[in-house]
Amino acid sequence: MLAEAADHAGSEAVALMERVAAAVPAQDALPAMIRAYLSETHAKAIETGCATAALASEMPRQAPEVRRAATRRIKEMIDLVARHSPEWGQSGAHEQALVAVSTMVGALVLARAVDDPRLSDAMRDAAQRHLTHAD
Repeated sequence: MLAEAADHAGSEAVALMERVAAAVPAQDALPAMIRAYLSETHAKAIETGCATAALASEMPRQAPEVRRAATRRIKEMIDLVARHSPEWGQSGAHEQALVAVSTMVGALVLARAVDDPRLSDAMRDAAQRHLTHAD
């Protein structure tokens, strides 16, 4: 049952990012996904937001089938980011997607963990600027 829940939550997160990407021109898809994922709204949506950010620290203690479901959905998110990367098709695209997803999830986890709203905003904003190369 936990594996099904992890799979369902992960599929919803991937589907949300796919909808964000589909709603903008192709060249704007990755920055739009990053902005949506690191938004204040998503950071505050602990119960309905990214299951990976909410449960990642618990995954090592879960049964293999739960971890398999989580792994499958995390790989889907990495692949989604890679496919929308300007480097898609080049040798470094997958590695850049790994870094992007790791940065996005890590920033969201930390932004949710702190009790200082300005620090939370600063973490999300810094990660977004770094990933989108915006000033």
